[in-house]
Amino acid sequence: MSINNMEPVKSKKVRVWGKGQLTIPVEIREKLDIKENTYLEIFQVGKAIIATPERLVVKELADNFQKEMLKDNVDLEKLLRDLREGDHEYKTD
Repeated sequence: MSINNMEPVKSKKVRVWGKGQLTIPVEIREKLDIKENTYLEIFQVGKAIIATPERLVVKELADNFQKEMLKDNVDLEKLLRDLREGDHEYKTD
């Protein structure tokens, strides 16, 4: 699934359990075909955490983010500032 084909989703709150474990909501797991024993790659972007199925290559992710940010004229510093300031619903095309 490419970033361009994602459906709009509302943000979800999850609790972090012992040893940093958390549960990915079922609707997200189903959309991304994440099953038991699926490996994810975890990235830190500022104070955000991004988890992707292992098959997504880091360069592809970075390229897609950069293209989308340039297309929508998104300023990274403003985006990070907005993310820090509160609750948001995130939508994509």
